[in-house]
Amino acid sequence: MTRDFLVTATPPTPNGDLHVGHLAGPYLAADVFCRAQRALGHRVRFTTGVDHHQTYVVTMARNQHRDPAELAAGYGRDIRETLHSARIGADTVTVPDDAYTAHVQDFFARLHRTGRLHRRTWAFPYSRHTGRHLLEAFTTGICPECLAPASGAICEVCGHPNDPGSLLLCTDDQGNAATERRAVDILVLPLEHYRHHITAHYARHRAGMRPHLLRFVEEMLSRPLPDFPISYPADWGIPLPFDGHPGQVFNVWAEMLPGLTHAAPDAWARDSRHELVQFLGYDNTYFFSLAHLCLAFAHGGLTTPTSIITNEFLHLAGSKFSTTRGHLIKARDLLARHGADAVRFGLALDNPEHQRTDFTEAAFTHTVETRLHAPLTTLRAALTDHELPAGSTPPPLLHRYHERMLRAYAPETFSLREAAEATAQLLSLLADHATDDPALALHGLHALTEHAAPLLPDLAAELHDHYGRHQTATKTP
Repeated sequence: MTRDFLVTATPPTPNGDLHVGHLAGPYLAADVFCRAQRALGHRVRFTTGVDHHQTYVVTMARNQHRDPAELAAGYGRDIRETLHSARIGADTVTVPDDAYTAHVQDFFARLHRTGRLHRRTWAFPYSRHTGRHLLEAFTTGICPECLAPASGAICEVCGHPNDPGSLLLCTDDQGNAATERRAVDILVLPLEHYRHHITAHYARHRAGMRPHLLRFVEEMLSRPLPDFPISYPADWGIPLPFDGHPGQVFNVWAEMLPGLTHAAPDAWARDSRHELVQFLGYDNTYFFSLAHLCLAFAHGGLTTPTSIITNEFLHLAGSKFSTTRGHLIKARDLLARHGADAVRFGLALDNPEHQRTDFTEAAFTHTVETRLHAPLTTLRAALTDHELPAGSTPPPLLHRYHERMLRAYAPETFSLREAAEATAQLLSLLADHATDDPALALHGLHALTEHAAPLLPDLAAELHDHYGRHQTATKTP
């Protein structure tokens, strides 16, 4: 049966180009998933965007003495170019414009009009040094849940949210202690009102969720759920379209849901039959697993995720990739040195899908050379003058590769690591036996053109063009 998938990858922040950690996260995974589902005959809509209104754009612009809008536009172009270079083919990469702004405002105007949003008084730390209420990138402190260093809104270590009043040892983004509090009436969505809906949703779709995400949701449900801020006192973002909240903009993490729906409103409709599969880093889990889910419940007309596929952090030489701290390797630079398929293969093989992994370019280069390039070189040399005998059929062991790749590409069991490992093992086997069993090698290359194509699209096309005349038909996955 043909299925309809709506796939999202978290819109990246344009405070810099994509780094290798970004690429190893939701963007590669979402692209491989989409290619695999299309190869299986399913219909797919793949959307992402550029998250212009993150406060990290403002802090980076200040550090670089640039205008935030100009900085976001420039890095947004870089991000789209890097995605293209990595062969990541989103159907839509949304960039905020007037239509986007109107869509976001209309979305929240509906929730406001129907009483879904509540007015709450929040006490925000305020910095006289910066003239800002301290939230998101404008503040740092200690996470009240796990005691790790954290910025405002979310802790990247444990994934738990914080509000401006709960962040411990709070300072502004220039290190000045926050000694003043200012009460501001903001709009919130009370997540606790949707507890029953949340519980029922995860009971129904548990198989499509990563274990770490499920554990996080269970932790959050073990206590009263927080109010999710819809508006903030700030000057960077989309202004509220209704009275009573002057000087406020929509919380960028609230904006993100209608921002994603703007790209494909028909697919997001609750009666559209689309299965929503969302790819994101674990640090965004709170927003997608609870806040956005409850916004969809409050709206009443949106589909909700059947699968949320998270990844952990890829570290660089022992610590997290970070655009803000300048601790990174640009994805475009790695792609220029090694090529798209090599980067996709290497990042998939050691992917941080369930736990953190560490990246060094030396180890990456060695892995790609020994597990991809070397066996391919052996195969090409051994098969120069060979063709498949008439009537030759694929050996049974290739059916096992077919089955493993199907499992690796399925939403319930999706795994870049398993897809890359199965492909590397098959390449090694084929190279070892290319001289004494060229028929196995040729059949194996045909299997690679079909089953490894979502992971290695350029290589699959090359193998198909070069060895296609030797191939016999096998069942397409």
